[in-house]
Amino acid sequence: MKSSSPSGPPAEPVTDTASRKGERSKPSAKKPSSFYMKQMRAGLGAAGYVKHETWVLPENRSLLKQMEKQLRQPILAGSFMSENYMSAGTNWNIDRLFSAFQALDEVVSNDITLSLVQGSESSIKLEMNDFGGLPIYIAVVGEQIIVDTVLVDVESIKDVPAFNDAVLRSRELFPLSSIGIESMPNGQIVYNMFGALSSDSSLTNVVTEVKTLVDNVQRASEAFERFFH
Repeated sequence: MKSSSPSGPPAEPVTDTASRKGERSKPSAKKPSSFYMKQMRAGLGAAGYVKHETWVLPENRSLLKQMEKQLRQPILAGSFMSENYMSAGTNWNIDRLFSAFQALDEVVSNDITLSLVQGSESSIKLEMNDFGGLPIYIAVVGEQIIVDTVLVDVESIKDVPAFNDAVLRSRELFPLSSIGIESMPNGQIVYNMFGALSSDSSLTNVVTEVKTLVDNVQRASEAFERFFH
């Protein structure tokens, strides 16, 4: 389910929790998403990989990501296989969702580091190790699952009005994701990129939401790079 896009200056999402805000206000969590994207690109370049733009149908984007990981291996053997993830069946709560994520191949293989952030409303933290450790947060809020990450803090933007204008014109660039403003417990103001879907969604759809957000963060970091210090 696509989050509604802001109609004025990017709005603060009201679905966040104190535990996630506290986690993200720690010094180690203050780095903008552009930092992790630069780390990822630098690491891939140093390893000898090259960037290649590919155009595919929207429904094939997740499959392309799986192919990309296989194509990073020195020798490609076998055929491409899509992951078959379990469906929810009933509404997810944070504990059931955490247990389901623990069984994912990406978590077992340490491509994703998984942790449970305790608080008044617990949330899941995913560190995307293939993307420089980019942190993604998942919370179950009522009938919705919220997936979000910090895109950039206000202090890292050269021209805030110009950036806001660019964000408002970008609604078609980032499918399933929106950008909003949030105040952290330490007073820091950040721009979040987030998506939302029903809490009775299948695990496949939740995983797709996470992967789509990671993909959109990469695209946003490149699209808005000229606004960042």
